[in-house]
Amino acid sequence: MTTADLALCAEQDRWARELRWTVSRTGFGARQYRDPRFDLVQELEEVGRLFRA
Repeated sequence: MTTADLALCAEQDRWARELRWTVSRTGFGARQYRDPRFDLVQELEEVGRLFRA
């Protein structure tokens, strides 16, 4: 089952890792891809709110 899952998503996983995204397996054939740069955007927005308050 795991081998089939990895084979099914191999191309998308490789592409996401080339972009330095995180890849989380959430089930058979299911993935969650995330660009970690969004963490920086969220942190900057929080800092901006602190300075406006």
